[in-house]
Amino acid sequence: MDVKEWALKWIQGSIISYLKGSISFRMLLGRINRALNSYGIERAEILAIISAIQANPVYFPSLSQEDKASRLEPVRRAVAGD
Repeated sequence: MDVKEWALKWIQGSIISYLKGSISFRMLLGRINRALNSYGIERAEILAIISAIQANPVYFPSLSQEDKASRLEPVRRAVAGD
């Protein structure tokens, strides 16, 4: 596994941990910034991970699409730079 692939999995796991409440929003943003600045990850790749987590019923099947969308929206806005 190369470094970029590892970093993408790290971000995916970090977003899931944030949704579980295991890590703070601030910690998640720090990890995202680290991935963007140090591991060659693009913003579009992180946005794609967010969309995949939101759309895939395997992640948090007890949450509705609307609940997942509302919890992920601050992350999406921060990554997009809005």
